[in-house]
Amino acid sequence: MTAPTAHAPARVLGRYVLGPMLGHGATARVFRAQDQATGREVAVKEIPAELGLERRVGAEIRAASRLGHPGVVALLDWGEERDAFYLVSELVEGPSLDRLMDGGWRGGDRAAVECAADVLEALDHAHGRGVVHRDVKPANVLMGPDGRARLTDFGVARLAGEHRMTMTGQVIGTMAYMAPEQAAGERAGEPADVFAASLLLYEALTGANPLMAVSPVETARRAAARDIPPLARVRPDLPTRLVRAVEAGLARDPDRRPAPADLARVLRAEAGGLGEGARSAWPTRMGRLVPPLAAAGAAGALAGWAADQAGRLPGWGALGVGALAAALAWLRPGLAAFLGVVASAALVARDAPALGALVLAGGIALLLLGRGSGRAVLLPAAAPPLFAMGLGPLYALLAGRVRGTWARLWAATTGVAVAIAWQVGAGSGDGLLFGSRPVRSAADALAGEASPLAAAERVWAPLRDRPEVLAAAVVMVAFSMLVPLLARARGDGPRLVWALGWIGSLAVVQAVIAPDPLAVLVAFLPSAILVAAWAARPWRVVMRRDPGHAAPASGTAG
Repeated sequence: MTAPTAHAPARVLGRYVLGPMLGHGATARVFRAQDQATGREVAVKEIPAELGLERRVGAEIRAASRLGHPGVVALLDWGEERDAFYLVSELVEGPSLDRLMDGGWRGGDRAAVECAADVLEALDHAHGRGVVHRDVKPANVLMGPDGRARLTDFGVARLAGEHRMTMTGQVIGTMAYMAPEQAAGERAGEPADVFAASLLLYEALTGANPLMAVSPVETARRAAARDIPPLARVRPDLPTRLVRAVEAGLARDPDRRPAPADLARVLRAEAGGLGEGARSAWPTRMGRLVPPLAAAGAAGALAGWAADQAGRLPGWGALGVGALAAALAWLRPGLAAFLGVVASAALVARDAPALGALVLAGGIALLLLGRGSGRAVLLPAAAPPLFAMGLGPLYALLAGRVRGTWARLWAATTGVAVAIAWQVGAGSGDGLLFGSRPVRSAADALAGEASPLAAAERVWAPLRDRPEVLAAAVVMVAFSMLVPLLARARGDGPRLVWALGWIGSLAVVQAVIAPDPLAVLVAFLPSAILVAAWAARPWRVVMRRDPGHAAPASGTAG
């Protein structure tokens, strides 16, 4: 059947003028259409009759006719014409969930939990009317402009009081979202829908479907074995009650899974305490390296300060202090950051009292601005050592991976500011920051200074003499804010190209600003190699699975 065109719109069922195609699958195409009788825009699904899916079409019509819920896409009309079946539904002006999850969910944890609650409430309505969906997956969830999830496509639904559409032992549905009993060909009842909805949420929270593999056979094996890593291990930062609720929905035993309404209530209660910032689409496993890195930086600073203060503190004592600091940083990052500021101010105040006061006041002000950043509040502690080693672009990359626009801007700006302050005030005159020449240290001029105003002037003097450093700092922050664009590149090749373009552009801009461009370009080489390695993800070779980029595998039958 020829697809409708803009020049010759096709009319079906006597009243619906088909417009552009909204999407297609293996058995159907969906068009935007206008109902000539009411003027309303609708969605029309076209299923060729030659495919022999009359029973599936009939099941979808009967299932949808039983339902009437805000979380279910309403079926408005149906019929057969010109060797095709047509199902007319209300038009949802929004993408399907599979498009939003392609490359990683970016909507934030709260939106993911609320989306799952919408789906579960729709399932509760369907189950109450004797309808089991049996194919809950991202492609069958539409996101409306109001942010509400809408469940659609009841083509393989099982209806109470009707004979099964498939024979015993056959599998129906999409394998990557099947409950273990469904993947084994057993009866797929209401708990199977709960499992699939919980798996949708697991995928949105972790960035990967653990059942999806590169081959249908391996996907089927994982589905039947319920091969799913515990959510508490993958996302230890999530609230315990939320984690337990998701794990209950993914229980191997169908009888142990909660009713969809009960699970939805727990999700609604937990959603309010979650952040709205979007999660990065970079690999989740590598993303979890950011907090430990920040904690290690803070712990190292505290341990060094303790060793310096004690004078004769043995090596094992300094390591112990560092371990305690790391534990505090993991459990109470805000408190650890505050203690780090106090410790740094006390250390500086021994030789420069006024500078110590400036460090304390400025550090507390920055911490107040960074409230709500989670463990990212510790990230600026990693900036001075990275910049000192000439690896400042790596800090820009790390800061760019922080969730939330404000938190990302805060981490990038604070880290750069801390690195410059360290360079100017700590007496490390040979460190490379942004250009081919180090910033002049003001340590000697600050020694013994008791006036905060005079100290501020002496800290500012080296930067006033080197305006290109401030310009380069602004560029570094700006490039941190561009890091999320790297996550939008789909596939390893495009991601690598984007990463190399990002680090290359940063190097060129910094070279233009610096007095010695060639030295800057040479200094960027180690960072470029590490950024390229990050983007290429060579660890995939040794990972057991890579669900985030596996080819979709489905197992529809019957």
